[in-house]
Amino acid sequence: MKYEEAMEKLEEITQKLEEGNLPLEETLQNFEEGMNLISFCETKLEEAEKKIEVLIKEKNKFKLKKWKATEAENKEVEKKEEIDKEVEKKKEQNLLFPKEKD
Repeated sequence: MKYEEAMEKLEEITQKLEEGNLPLEETLQNFEEGMNLISFCETKLEEAEKKIEVLIKEKNKFKLKKWKATEAENKEVEKKEEIDKEVEKKKEQNLLFPKEKD
């Protein structure tokens, strides 16, 4: 998923929640999905921030130097992505919010 797609989906969810017309279970599902999208977007922004080329002045000349993420930062991003995938998998299997039996 791209950052822009996640933001668009987050806006849709926010609008639904602000309207206040959803049943409780659907509200909780939308809230959870929104929180996951926020986490995803924050991670993407952090990645982008680190990839931005940093301007360094060296001997009266400007030189571009790319930011290199540390191994620990890369592992943290991978861990978040794995968690997001697990949440999506459980949502697809209806394990996060199983429907109550009547």
